[in-house]
Amino acid sequence: MFRNKPLVKNLIRYRLFELPLINTIILLASGFTVTYGHHFLINGKRGKTLYGLLYTIILAVIFTGLQGVEYSVSSFTISDGAFGSCFYFGTGLILAPINKFNGENAKNVANKLSPFWVTGFSDAESSFSVKVGKDVTRKHNIRIVPVFIIELHSRDIALLNMIRDFFGLGTVITRVRRGKPTAIYSVQSLKSLSEVIIPHFKQYPLLTQKKADFILFSTIVNLMITGKHLHYEYLVEIMSIKASMNTGLSNSLKMAFPEIKKVERPIICSQVIKSPLWLVGFIEGEGCFYIKTMKKNNVVVQVSLAFSISQHSRDLDLMNTIKDYLHCGIVEKASTRPDSVSFVVYRYLDISEQIISLFKVNPISGIKSLDFNDFCKVANLIENKLHLTQKGIHEIIRIKKGMNSGRIL
Repeated sequence: MFRNKPLVKNLIRYRLFELPLINTIILLASGFTVTYGHHFLINGKRGKTLYGLLYTIILAVIFTGLQGVEYSVSSFTISDGAFGSCFYFGTGLILAPINKFNGENAKNVANKLSPFWVTGFSDAESSFSVKVGKDVTRKHNIRIVPVFIIELHSRDIALLNMIRDFFGLGTVITRVRRGKPTAIYSVQSLKSLSEVIIPHFKQYPLLTQKKADFILFSTIVNLMITGKHLHYEYLVEIMSIKASMNTGLSNSLKMAFPEIKKVERPIICSQVIKSPLWLVGFIEGEGCFYIKTMKKNNVVVQVSLAFSISQHSRDLDLMNTIKDYLHCGIVEKASTRPDSVSFVVYRYLDISEQIISLFKVNPISGIKSLDFNDFCKVANLIENKLHLTQKGIHEIIRIKKGMNSGRIL
């Protein structure tokens, strides 16, 4: 009945080998130039990185202008049948309001992040480091780059985007490190570090020994903000500070600065947990929810819940502070790992009333929430005494296999 009726009148299609082809070539070329710039950025070649960025920006401006021409001269709208819908969807016009919605939504989520949570998570996963590289364009042929970094598995990239939006600065990138896909949030602008990152951690202090690295890091940033790093004597001072941070100086830097003497590293003590959200953020990074099983004749006959936080032994005092804060658990050292210390909760009642209750009120945001949810499923099975049945044990074993390192996303 409608076969001979045209769905769209006066629809004039684009000639594919004119503007669309040109724009496609420009788009592919910009992909090449941005990859070119990124390659030299990784290899520390600033000049070629800037060229790659400049070419990409020029191509982006040309591409945007030609897109505007396409939209202005088109004879159809998004409602003009399949062609109009596919064209505007494919060229991104209607994605603007969608991206705006997603951006506002992400901003709202980021605004909900507690500054205490951010500090707790940073205590667990961040690093304050100072990169030093050879650069013949710099005074003394050395380039110094202080950088605040949080690196996670790429499946937790949403968390890094939330942290970036919380601070309102920095970049999030992905890469493969030792065969594992990782996501990295980093801030290396001196202005951003001195005006946003450092003030945050002064107002909401770190509690682990990482705070010592932060204090030394802040000193270096202050020296660079005032331009003192351009003088050799202060360059030596920066190297002396760096020598006391993280893993210290590389062999090449030790050879380049043989006169270096480490500054005294601050010792962090008397930690006070001012908010449960610091603990939630810290556990999100360092905590582990797991199921213990006991076998007899190679058959699982008993299951139980366990929760742990592991740290370097230098944070023993902090582990005891967490134990006192939660009013449960024990602090133990494993003979197989003499340099580590763990806070562990085994007692079911403590897990139910302290650990699970904490995260019911303050939900976990990242992928670890899936482990927590499975942990709660097993807790419910134990609560209902189903762990005493063979069927219940089989269900718990099934859940356990999909938790932590066994989880496939």
